[in-house]
Amino acid sequence: MKWTVRRLCMSLLVVTLFAAHGAAWDYSSPLVIDHTSSDLDTIPAAWIDSVQANLRLHYAHTSHGGQLTTGLDRIEAAAPEYSVARGLRYLPTEAGALCIFDGQEHDTYITPDEYWQTKSGMDYTRSVLDNNPTMNVSMWSWCTQLTYYTEAQTQAYLDSITVLESEYPGVVFIYMTNNAQATGSSGHNRFLRNEQIRQHCLAGNRVLFDFADLDSWWFDPVAEEWEHETYEYDGDTVHVEHPQFHGDQAGHTTYESCEQKGKAVWWMMARLAGWSGATSSVRGDDPDHSTRVSVEMYPNPFTSSVTIRYTLQEKCFTDASVYDVAGARVSRLIRGEMTPGIHLIAWDGRDERGTALPSGIYFLNLRVAGTEAHTEKIVLAR
Repeated sequence: MKWTVRRLCMSLLVVTLFAAHGAAWDYSSPLVIDHTSSDLDTIPAAWIDSVQANLRLHYAHTSHGGQLTTGLDRIEAAAPEYSVARGLRYLPTEAGALCIFDGQEHDTYITPDEYWQTKSGMDYTRSVLDNNPTMNVSMWSWCTQLTYYTEAQTQAYLDSITVLESEYPGVVFIYMTNNAQATGSSGHNRFLRNEQIRQHCLAGNRVLFDFADLDSWWFDPVAEEWEHETYEYDGDTVHVEHPQFHGDQAGHTTYESCEQKGKAVWWMMARLAGWSGATSSVRGDDPDHSTRVSVEMYPNPFTSSVTIRYTLQEKCFTDASVYDVAGARVSRLIRGEMTPGIHLIAWDGRDERGTALPSGIYFLNLRVAGTEAHTEKIVLAR
C-alpha cells in the first residue's frame, strides 16, 4: 500500500512539473517521428532551449539503440548549442543540456526482460521513474527481436507500455519500431510487427519513433530529394536499410545514419516541449531568386478531410501530390501555374480512382518550379 501511494504521489508530482515546464503533449493525436522529422534547421532555437530546460529523458537500449546516442553526441560535437548530458545509470543535472538517464539503475545494456517483458524488468523501469521525479519522457529501443517475435509477443510489449502509461500519467512513453536491416522472411516478419506497433500508436494517439523508417530513407544532397529503399515480399513492400547506411561505424550502421536518428530525437523532444512542427523551406536553382514556400495542414491527423494551406511569394509552376510510405503516388492534388499568395487544397484521403485509402502515414510533396520545395507528413486516422 505504501509503495502504491508513493508511486501515485510521484506521478502527481511529475504531472505538475510537466505542466509547469510547458510540455504540451496530451495524447489528443498521434505523433510519428520519421525521416521527415530530421531537419534540425527547421526547429526554432527557442524550442531547443525549452527541451534542455524542461524535459528529462530516460532511454534504455542495447547496441542498435546506441545509434541514437551516437547521433546526439556527434550533433553536439558539430554544434554545441545542441548540448546533451548523458548519465550512465543516473540522471545528470547539467544546465543548458538535454539530460538523459541512459539504461536502468543496475545496467546500461537493456534487453526486453529488463524494461517491459517481465515483472522485474517493469520494476526496474518503475524504480528509475520513482527515484527521478523530474523524468517526463521514457523510451526503450529494439535490437533485432521483431525479426522473429510473434504477433502475441509484440502485443505483450504494447500492453506493458500501456500499463506503464496508466501508472505514470506525467511521463510520455515513446514507442519504437525495430531497425530495418533484415531482409527476406525475417525482414518481412519485422515489417508486420512494425506495422502492428504503428497501428497501435495511430489508433491510441501515442508517440512513435519510427526507427525502421529512418533506416530506409536517405536524403540525397545533390539531387535534393529523398530516396527510399524497399523490397517486395509476399505481396508487401517492405522497408529495408538504405545502402547509404550500410556500415559498422557505430551501432551496426554508419555515422550518417546515427546523425539522422539523433536529429529526429531533437525534433521529437521539441514537439513534446510544445513546438507545433510548422516548417517552411527555401528551394530553387538560383539562390538569388529562390521561391519561399510556407505550408500548414489542418487537422492533422484527419479522419475525413485535411486542408493544405500554402503561400507562394511569386508566380510559378506548382505540383502537389500525396505519396504512401512506399514512395508510390496515390493522389495528385494540383499541377499548373499558380499565382502569388495564399492557396488552399483539400484532400479527402482517397486515391486518384476515388477509392478510400486505409489509415496510415502519407506524405505531401509540394514542388515549385520543378524542384522539391516541401515534404510534410499526413496522418490519416479513420
